[in-house]
Amino acid sequence: MTPTRYWLGALIILATGALTGCGTWMHGEHQSVTLFTTPADTNVVVDDVVHLLAPGTITLSRKADHRATFAKDGYDPATYTIKRTWSWWVVGDVFACAIIFSPLCIMHDIDEGGYYTFDDKIYFTLDRKTPESVPAK
Repeated sequence: MTPTRYWLGALIILATGALTGCGTWMHGEHQSVTLFTTPADTNVVVDDVVHLLAPGTITLSRKADHRATFAKDGYDPATYTIKRTWSWWVVGDVFACAIIFSPLCIMHDIDEGGYYTFDDKIYFTLDRKTPESVPAK
C-alpha cells in the first residue's frame, strides 16, 4: 500500500468516526422552542415544572416528548404534547454506521437526544369558554 493510499484510508476512517453521534455533537441534547398563543399572555406550564407567559421561549430536553398546559381566564384550559421527530443528523449516523458497521453511533444519539428535534415554533389557540346554561326558575 502506498503512503498516499494509507493516509486516504486513515482519513476516511476518521471522517466516518467523526459522524458517529453527530446529531448530539452538532445540535446538542437540548433545543429552544418558542410558544405562541392566541390569545396572548396565556399561562403555560411545561411538564408540571416550568411556568411561563406566552409568547415565550423554553429550552427542552430532546430525550423525551413534553406536555404543555395552557390556561387563561375566560378560556377553556388545554393540554398539548410537544412531540419530537427525527433529526436530519440521523442521516450522518446511518451513513457512518453503514461504513463502520457499528450500531453504537445511532444508539449514542438516541440515548443523548441528538437523534430527535422539535418544531422551533409552536402556535396554539385556546377556545373561549361557553356560557353555562342557567336553569330556568
